[in-house]
Amino acid sequence: MASASASEGTRYSTPNISNAAKNFSWEYPVPDNAFWNDLKFVIGRNFLTSFSPEEISQLPIDPNSTQSKSEKLELLLHLLREKIAAQDAEALPQTFYDINYEAWETTWLAVHTLQYELGLPEAEQTIRMLIDKRKNKANLSHFHTLSVVLFEKGRYADAEEMERPVLEWLVGRLGDTSPQALGSRRIIARAIWKQGPERRVEAEALFEQVKTLVEESGSGKYAVYKDEQMEVTETMIADLRAGRI
Repeated sequence: MASASASEGTRYSTPNISNAAKNFSWEYPVPDNAFWNDLKFVIGRNFLTSFSPEEISQLPIDPNSTQSKSEKLELLLHLLREKIAAQDAEALPQTFYDINYEAWETTWLAVHTLQYELGLPEAEQTIRMLIDKRKNKANLSHFHTLSVVLFEKGRYADAEEMERPVLEWLVGRLGDTSPQALGSRRIIARAIWKQGPERRVEAEALFEQVKTLVEESGSGKYAVYKDEQMEVTETMIADLRAGRI
């Protein structure tokens, strides 16, 4: 079962996170054990936030698992699909969406995360469904996710176009130096870069803007993310220049 041992620790999106940063809405204490340690933080967070603590304690997840990464991902996706089916059955004659939209959205986002990680083609269909069925039309978070999917499919101009209003929305909600806004700028800069040599100067300028904002973040509430954000940005620039990505 998924219950943690007394000695088991937790991990967050970045090492050495401060107590204050643990309260950010995107953070979550993912168990630090053999099952979760080779999976990305976002996978653990999105999956675990789909279940209550009581439900988590009953999940057939072995903290000492020796399963391969793909086996773990398949298990998590299966458990999410089981939950959606059970919730839909319990809600009849309504649906899971009708009776608890927030839980429905959280669970389907976790499904998308697993589908994307497994390279399943239905990942794009799932995130587009979340966009179409969202109740708060001002919320652009799923467009941010779709931009990444489009980029990975080589649709660089579409990814850039979709991400630009997302960046404005993120800056308005979280600020210029938030990890989310910095990530959004990187998506746009990378998409511009991949559209050809004639736009490389524009992309380079945007990457320099990202680095300046990362430096500025060191004196604000997002300071705990500064080193990681700079490393991600500089690695991306180096990889693009070398043609590795």
